[in-house]
Amino acid sequence: MQGQLSEHPLAELIREIANAEISGALRLSRGRAKVVVYFDGGKLVFAASNLRPHRLREVARRNGISAEQLQTIAETSSETETATALLNAGVLTEQSLQNIRSNQVADVMRTAILWTDGDWEFDARVRITGEARVEVEINRLLHECARHLPFPFVKSRLQNSTGVFSVDSSKEIAGLSPIEEFIVSRTRLAPTALNLPDLIGNGLPEEEALRSVYALSLTGLLERSEWPVAFDADCLARAKSAKTRIDSATESKPAETSQKVGDVESFLARMDSATDHYEVLNISRSTSLGEIKSAYHLLARHFHPDRFHQRDPELRSRIEAAFARVAQAYEVLSDPMRRAEYDQRRVSKPIGETEKPVPAAPEPEVQPRANAQNSFRQGMEALNRKDYDEAIRFLAEAAILEPRQARYRAQYGYALMNRPKSGRAAEAELLAALMLEPNNAKFRVMLAEIYQSGGMRRRAENEASKALSIDPKNEKARALLESLRKK
Repeated sequence: MQGQLSEHPLAELIREIANAEISGALRLSRGRAKVVVYFDGGKLVFAASNLRPHRLREVARRNGISAEQLQTIAETSSETETATALLNAGVLTEQSLQNIRSNQVADVMRTAILWTDGDWEFDARVRITGEARVEVEINRLLHECARHLPFPFVKSRLQNSTGVFSVDSSKEIAGLSPIEEFIVSRTRLAPTALNLPDLIGNGLPEEEALRSVYALSLTGLLERSEWPVAFDADCLARAKSAKTRIDSATESKPAETSQKVGDVESFLARMDSATDHYEVLNISRSTSLGEIKSAYHLLARHFHPDRFHQRDPELRSRIEAAFARVAQAYEVLSDPMRRAEYDQRRVSKPIGETEKPVPAAPEPEVQPRANAQNSFRQGMEALNRKDYDEAIRFLAEAAILEPRQARYRAQYGYALMNRPKSGRAAEAELLAALMLEPNNAKFRVMLAEIYQSGGMRRRAENEASKALSIDPKNEKARALLESLRKK
């Protein structure tokens, strides 16, 4: 089962897998970036990536583990080795490790769910080990994804729809925007299911309305009668058959002691993206001979092909090909003379003659941030230096992580005012912030400025007046109101 993300984006694949309650691994690739998402009975239980910001050490650093503490832990290629070392050193407890793993998975998913191009492949035979599982708030992830996908892409997912929409009364989603609340109410009150034109008609802004319908449909609060289908009946039957065989084998055989599947996939993804011998061994160019040997022996302990002789032929073949690169890298770098020659060739060769040229921008455009407060701080710093694209990116992350934090929503909306054609989105964020804090005069002034920039003078006057009634000493509101009344 495979396809293109442009035809079946990750959010829709997750929805389809969840509804079918199947298990397996969904592999995604976009250039050099690789992601693996694991499912068990339709539940998203883990995700891994070959990007360095998604490695456990990097996520731990972003979650408050100091550089000094991490220096006591040897660099390894195995996430399990890193986790065990952090536990044994007393740097993390089991609970804090689980929290960091949850943040790690969230970082991976917030990156991959915005991909609108690339390839996907689903393998129903792959499972993740129990101790690596995390809880993922998948409905919130799907809900927020529609807010940040490019609008032309969102529109393309709905524009040819001939189906109808109804409300699933058994579901509840927290933090709906005013327009989402309105669409749900309109659908709930309708005597029959509504088609798309009736659902978003009567003056609703197109972008916000379509984003809302897409988001509500992904989460299942709106039931959409017609979805693009990635998994046909035969695919689903094979996936469920694989689950039955694996479950039966698990019950009848003792647990294997070989390398965990999650680490194997991370290793293979890293091999796919490695551009030279140093990246193959996961070491720096200043690494000593002793450290090179240690890195090789660590990889051999975990990923030597002999450890996988009982696995399925496809996985064994991939392991053999990947480990051949490991052996070649060790053979060259462990010999001082050959290493020096190799380093010289890499310096002197034109880029076209290197083993694998490195793209100028190998990582996806969304940089993961696990902490909402940290994202908010970086967003405000970018806003102060008038780097609006950077500010919008970080403030959006803060709003995703903590949608009930009114100031995150407000500042995100205020920053959107600097992006062309984002006035409706900016208004929606300020309205959401005011639903959380209706007596916040500062937010009222922000909304008034958004209305002013959009040429809606009466609305701007109304919000500025409300701000003054809440805070009569608010000079910014007073100056804005006087300026508006002079026009």
